[in-house]
Amino acid sequence: MKVFFIQSYLGHNKYSPVYPLGLAYISTAAYQHGHDVQIFDPNTTANPYEELESRIISFSPDIIGISLRNIDNQYRIAPCYYYKHFQYLLGKIRETTPNTKIIVGGAGFSMFANKIMERNPSIDFGIYLEGEESLPELLDNLDKPESVRGIYIRTEGKVLFTGFRPLPDFKKLSIPKRDILNITPYLNHMESIGIQTRRGCPLKCTYCNYPQLNGNVLRIRAVKDVCDEIEYLVRQYHIKQFMFADGVFNAPLRHSEEICEEIIKRGLKVKWSAWMELKHIPKHFLLLAIKAGCTSITFSPDAVSQSALNALQKELNEKDVKDSLKLFTGNKDFGDLNVTYSIFVNPPGETFTGILKTILFYLKAKLFLRGRGGPFLNWIRLEPETKAFQYALKKGIIKKHIDLLPDDESDLKNMFYSNPSLRLFDFLIIGMLKFLPMIKKLFSNGRSGYQ
Repeated sequence: MKVFFIQSYLGHNKYSPVYPLGLAYISTAAYQHGHDVQIFDPNTTANPYEELESRIISFSPDIIGISLRNIDNQYRIAPCYYYKHFQYLLGKIRETTPNTKIIVGGAGFSMFANKIMERNPSIDFGIYLEGEESLPELLDNLDKPESVRGIYIRTEGKVLFTGFRPLPDFKKLSIPKRDILNITPYLNHMESIGIQTRRGCPLKCTYCNYPQLNGNVLRIRAVKDVCDEIEYLVRQYHIKQFMFADGVFNAPLRHSEEICEEIIKRGLKVKWSAWMELKHIPKHFLLLAIKAGCTSITFSPDAVSQSALNALQKELNEKDVKDSLKLFTGNKDFGDLNVTYSIFVNPPGETFTGILKTILFYLKAKLFLRGRGGPFLNWIRLEPETKAFQYALKKGIIKKHIDLLPDDESDLKNMFYSNPSLRLFDFLIIGMLKFLPMIKKLFSNGRSGYQ
């Protein structure tokens, strides 16, 4: 069977494209079950819809699969609604091949699976959560899809869910084939090519739905398998940089240390980035990570004040956050390390004093980490099945029947959490975030003019 996989289109080419790792895993699973597979990423071409039509006509697939990874960019200041581009993509596919079966999956789909199925009747099947096992099984049972667990189907005009299935044993999955899709467009940016070392997240951050999407128990790959994949990419495709596409790379710490040690042992000359948990960053581990090629780290403390940290269930204290900044700005061993902090504005539990601490930390980190990362401010994008969403409903911060998958892109502005008593600071911080780049640009222009 010929299966054509498509990464959802983001509607722009402003940023470096991200290699569709999820589709690489899915297509590898389908390939191993004897199917002829191709992948198309519309985010790598200047004419996505024209090329989409051409590829469909040329390949003439029996099945088309679409990965909807992100619903929107989750950025309050400049929201972008990827779901609308996904719907337009669906329409273009149906125009090109009216009778081909369409399967949709991905994290974004799984967040709103039933709604997306009901609102888009051109979708024939939906893959709920991870599909390395359910999708090949569905391809083998298209005449009796109700026998496959973990999917959405249409029966007599109604959307039905066939029932939950256990998540795949991640350590048993094969290294994803990278030759199904041309890897060249993804080689120039560190954040473009991802490698997963684990799935699942045991953390309990109140705003995050990773535990719902990937499970709350870690499923960890063997160190050898992770480093075999890195070596495969280096030898086969001359990869020089990548990111560890884990929610948190350094927990458990020993597993991450062993990966770093194995990279060094094999003499793999690579540069990499990772999201890390702020509590598990002893100096010896950071030095080891740098020796293994780490050049960039992103932390997600999400708050600075203790009251907000507690409300977000971060298992951190103010001292952890402040001490980390001192570590990276006061130690010459880390002078070349790019360090980014993700901080929420007005999260649950925030206070007047707390927001002043947040602004102070932002300005301090911006100054001390200039040229090598720094802080990033945003607001919590409310998502279903999270404690932050339930709290916002309970406190009347959002409307009782709010639709987190709105029809109108302009409604995205209502999807962000903001402490009602401190909303005045929203406007001040939005103004600050818009004003600082203008100052920086004027300053840069002034310097270039002087020179």
